[in-house]
Amino acid sequence: MRNNPNAPKNIILGVIILILIFGLFYFMMRQLKNRETYAIINKNIRISLELAQNDSARYLGLSDRKSLCQNCGMLFVWPDYAIRDFVMRDMNFPLDIIFISDQKIVKIESNLLPEGSNPENIYSSDFPSNYVLEINGGISDRFGIAPGDEIIINLPK
Repeated sequence: MRNNPNAPKNIILGVIILILIFGLFYFMMRQLKNRETYAIINKNIRISLELAQNDSARYLGLSDRKSLCQNCGMLFVWPDYAIRDFVMRDMNFPLDIIFISDQKIVKIESNLLPEGSNPENIYSSDFPSNYVLEINGGISDRFGIAPGDEIIINLPK
């Protein structure tokens, strides 16, 4: 059996490649973490968010979904401030609708029941809002979330 004169070089090259692979993996995981979208209410309630940022996504919202995970919500995002109106069209489960202006909750409609394809009730923000958060019905009451509460929204960069 002969000694390979390049063996030490190959080992060093292999170690360098492994370090580069792990470094790249670490960098990618940090970038993904920074893209996570979530809201924190009153500094202790964390909700993972799905975004509705265009007209078609805002119109569809959570309609026809079977459920929503316990700590999940849908955040409706607008570039401007206006009175926002919502309905419970084609919903399959109750929702809390939280109207937000910047980082402050301005109004909450709690435990709203599904209304089918022709909803009769319209839920209005009453105040100009640039965000609306939909979460599972009853969560606001359970955690004592109320108008005036601070909400921090982490959107992808």
